[in-house]
Amino acid sequence: MGHWNLSPNRRLTEAEKALVWKKPASHAESDAERRICEAVKQNWNRGEMKITNILLEGDAGSGKTQLAKALSADFGLPYTKITCFANMDKSDILGAILPVAGSDNQEVQYQYYPSEIVQAYENGWLLEIQEPTVIRDAAVLMALNSALEPDGSINLPTRIVHRHPDFIAVITTNRGYNGCRPLNEALRDRIQHAEKMDLPSLEVMVERAACKTGCTDTELLQTFARAIIALDKSAKANAIKDVAGMRSYFYWIDAALQGTAPIEALYHKVIYKMTTDEEEISLLEQALKKQNLLSELETMCFLPKSNTNGEELKLRADGNSNTVLPEPKEELPPSAALKRRPDSKGRSDSLAETTVQTEQTQTNEDGTPIYHELSLEETKQPQEEKKSFRKQLNHDAREAVKGSIHEKIGMIVHRPEATEAQKDAYRETAQQLRPVILELSRKTQPLLEHEVSVTFSGNRVYGTAFHAEKTASPDLRYFSRKNPPEEKPSLAVALRIDQSASMNSFGRLEAARHAAVAVNEFCKQCEIPLLIYGDTADRSPKEKMSLYSYIDWEKPKLNEEAALMGMESISNNRDGMALRVFTSGQGFREFVSLLLETWITKILIFCIIK
Repeated sequence: MGHWNLSPNRRLTEAEKALVWKKPASHAESDAERRICEAVKQNWNRGEMKITNILLEGDAGSGKTQLAKALSADFGLPYTKITCFANMDKSDILGAILPVAGSDNQEVQYQYYPSEIVQAYENGWLLEIQEPTVIRDAAVLMALNSALEPDGSINLPTRIVHRHPDFIAVITTNRGYNGCRPLNEALRDRIQHAEKMDLPSLEVMVERAACKTGCTDTELLQTFARAIIALDKSAKANAIKDVAGMRSYFYWIDAALQGTAPIEALYHKVIYKMTTDEEEISLLEQALKKQNLLSELETMCFLPKSNTNGEELKLRADGNSNTVLPEPKEELPPSAALKRRPDSKGRSDSLAETTVQTEQTQTNEDGTPIYHELSLEETKQPQEEKKSFRKQLNHDAREAVKGSIHEKIGMIVHRPEATEAQKDAYRETAQQLRPVILELSRKTQPLLEHEVSVTFSGNRVYGTAFHAEKTASPDLRYFSRKNPPEEKPSLAVALRIDQSASMNSFGRLEAARHAAVAVNEFCKQCEIPLLIYGDTADRSPKEKMSLYSYIDWEKPKLNEEAALMGMESISNNRDGMALRVFTSGQGFREFVSLLLETWITKILIFCIIK
């Protein structure tokens, strides 16, 4: 705020104070921000020469919205925004009169609800109008034109609102994007100050990135910044629609700090965001090679951040830790395989934290702990449970093919167990896929929260979506007449993998392993019930059918997901028999439950890569 405050004597309400943007530590003042502040401040009390309408036009990621928010902090004005869309009508500009449902079957009353534009216009706030170029209706643009007049006013259904002296409109728009037309001439003519928003200077980019990411390596920041600038220039010169911006710059640096090779992160954080066309990618690579930036990035090597502070180091007992743990010392006793002996006489003043396989330990007189081995009976329990579950699966599978042409074909259901090498391989693969899985789950989880019905009801309303033609309640929540959604969204997924010998060619089996790991990790992240089964004919002369149960939602504690890495291509495939088992209306319990359980949505994925 400081010396750019336009109305130092104005007293804001508590609600308005909360709307004034606070600059974060990562914000660096740009030349454009200084120019706008100086121009507005100098002309603030010059009557007709007062600057109140500002245009920021530039590529995505060039900092238009950030600058608009920064002006709110500089001028000391509350910040609000409206994002325009193609089908905007005048009610989105002026507000709307809506019917209000009475609580005791009283007569319907009507109440006016002001739009965000009207509130900012009347109360003297800084309003960011995003992408007005996408609006199709000319009448909406005319309403905006009237509102942007220096002494303008807005004719509302109930009254006339005059422009507050402190009201500032900041119009932000992209150039050359799909759906964005040139800014209306009449609207552009009312602009008093315009800025062409491009990437900031290299010095500003480095300063912002240092604050944003915490990186202190100036050489790294400068090299990455020069690469972003080179890619941006090449994209514009070769008519590549998308551009490299500050967001890509920040995420690229962060990926490198987390241990990803800079050249690898360049593609996933920058280039593939710009384009996935091979010819365009080649043009971008040539631009980097001309400035020797590719060779510089290839020579850079960073290790991921590490922190051994006990308060920040996070370990997981399931073995899926993201941190590489040091090898345990050989002289330390294996506490996870020990328990207290009933007849021991030792004593401990405090209880030690133990894993699920240990009981309370005791100590000698010198304080050293005494450990006792687990009994053989306790170690046998999980094995017995696995054996029993495997027998049940085999019984159900054979029941599924009774009465069919597959009845006389032998069938075995296996429950593969994972080796230590497979567990390590699984963790490594899951770690590689985790960024994609987290992004997909982030987008999917909101959809799983509510399964909105597509049917309508005539006597009830619910929801929070704005529908001007529907009923509104006095608490300003808007309602639609659709039937309520499901309280518990229901989705189940089953993955069937072909393990025939043909999968051994062209990396098909490796692709199937990666697909299985990705589906498993995604379903765990979203808490979706999952089955993963493989099938093939045996190598025996009789060509018996083999099913491999890797992941089963009935007994999740018995699953050994790392066994997916031991998947093999074995013999011929028996697709007909597998489909019979997986889709049978009775018999094989697992896939029967996929069809008959209460889950509303069921997805059966066939991983047969040909």
